[in-house]
Amino acid sequence: MSICHHEIIEKETEMVIWKINETEFELGKGLHLSHEALQKLSKRKSESHRKSFLAIRQLLKLLGISPELLHYDKIGAPYLTDGRFISISHSKDKAAVVISSTLVGIDLEHYKHKIKRISPRFLHTSEIKKPVEMDDLVYLTQIWTAKEALYKLYKKPGLIFSKQLSIMPFQNGSDVGKGLVFEKGKTSQYILHFRRFESYYLTLATTN
Repeated sequence: MSICHHEIIEKETEMVIWKINETEFELGKGLHLSHEALQKLSKRKSESHRKSFLAIRQLLKLLGISPELLHYDKIGAPYLTDGRFISISHSKDKAAVVISSTLVGIDLEHYKHKIKRISPRFLHTSEIKKPVEMDDLVYLTQIWTAKEALYKLYKKPGLIFSKQLSIMPFQNGSDVGKGLVFEKGKTSQYILHFRRFESYYLTLATTN
């Protein structure tokens, strides 16, 4: 088992990250996939995507979630039929799952220099100035994961990242922040949990 991070936040939100270093065959051991899951797995053409899929199912098993509880809605977002909330993310050799009693969103991204090139597409005007002494690559990845996490929590397709999602100013090294979603004249505020790792960044969005 390749768990590299396991954390319980505020007693009601559990987050686990899996480092994928197994073969595809090893990742499939002990899994009992539903018909829906097998169909989704068969559509993944690359080995890395299949490994991520299987690692996530191993995480669900670790968290005590039966395969039949996991489904996907019409926009492709995962949900559980037992009343709990779930969010999933994966990037390269990492897969992450969070389970909570409240709405939740998670995003994990490895540091990539191309994010500097595309940053004008997702930065809100209030986010252009980064905290003092903070690395550009880390800052932009933190903002991006925060917005992805908010997007997954809010579940409204079509939100414009540079206009409708805003991350409130934070200090370098802060592990908690706030994010805003602007839609139809309404502003919704959410709590952000920042987690910085050596080669990747993760942000968790929650309602409290």
